[in-house]
Amino acid sequence: MSDLLILPQEFYMEDTTQIAKDLLGKVLHIKIQNEEFRARIVETEAYLGIDDPAAHSYGDKNTPRIQSMYQEGGHSYVYMIYGMYFCLNFVTREKGNPQAVLIRGVEPLPSQHGVKKKDLKTNGPGKLCKYYGINRSHDGIKLWKKRSELYVSDDGFEVLKKQIVAKPRVGVDYAGEAASWPLRFYLKDNLYVSKK
Repeated sequence: MSDLLILPQEFYMEDTTQIAKDLLGKVLHIKIQNEEFRARIVETEAYLGIDDPAAHSYGDKNTPRIQSMYQEGGHSYVYMIYGMYFCLNFVTREKGNPQAVLIRGVEPLPSQHGVKKKDLKTNGPGKLCKYYGINRSHDGIKLWKKRSELYVSDDGFEVLKKQIVAKPRVGVDYAGEAASWPLRFYLKDNLYVSKK
C-alpha cells in the first residue's frame, strides 16, 4: 500500500453536500487491536450545521458531546444514539463551522459475493460501528493521517454521477422542513445501503 492515496485534510474543507457525494466509493480504514480493516463507503448523509434543524449543532449549540464538530474538517465525530449505538461522522468545513457527514453504510473489502441482506453487518450507521468496534474513543481523530486509527483513502474506484441516488435523510422527522432535504446519498443497487 505504498501508493495509497489518503484523502488530504483539504478534501473535507469544501461544501458538505458535495463531500457527502464525493465520499461514496472511497475506502474507510479501521485499525482495531493491531488489525486493519477496509470498507468502501456506499451511503452518507450531510448535516449542514447551525442552519440545519437536523444537525446536532443547530442554532450554534455547543456542548461537550459535540466538541469535535467545531474542529477543522477532517476530524471524526462519534456520538451515541438511543444509549446503545455509536455513529461515525466526518467533520467538514473550517474550524467553528460545525458541519459533518454521517457514514451510514459501508461494504467490507475485499468484496464478498453471495451475501444475503439478512446477514449484513455494516448496512447502517450503528451496525457498522458495532461491527468494527468504533466508539467514543474514536472521536476527534485526524482522518488524513495514516497513523490514525481511522483514515480514508481513494483506491481509484470510479463512481459515475448516475450511480448516486439522493433521498431525504433517515430518522430526522423532528427537523420540520429539513427532514425532506435530499441530503442522503448512496450508490444505486449496492447491497450494503441501509434502506432503499
